[in-house]
Amino acid sequence: MKHEMKRISKILDELITFCFLHGTKKMDLSLEDNEDYFKIHLEIDNIDCNDERVKLLKDLLNYPRQQEMEEYYWELAGECDRDTELTLVGIMTDKAEVEFKGTSLYITLYRYK
Repeated sequence: MKHEMKRISKILDELITFCFLHGTKKMDLSLEDNEDYFKIHLEIDNIDCNDERVKLLKDLLNYPRQQEMEEYYWELAGECDRDTELTLVGIMTDKAEVEFKGTSLYITLYRYK
């Protein structure tokens, strides 16, 4: 369970870093530890939705979960100072919902136990 909590923290670190690097000034985050899954929800205001990386966000986060790759690479999440590893977040989560509304972004991630 200790590693599971660290993995969730790494996912959050990547998402928060991504949002700050793309201009957000306000972010609301919720994390639920349900019986069968973790649910991470972010509401981000004032993000540059025209940025190419932001446009690719849905594809990057919906990268199929690969537990065997996660075992080797999860510790690298959140360690890069210049860019984010959103594909790694996709590898570590089972489902991603991404919605744009003007300059607001809504992200919900599910990680099954």
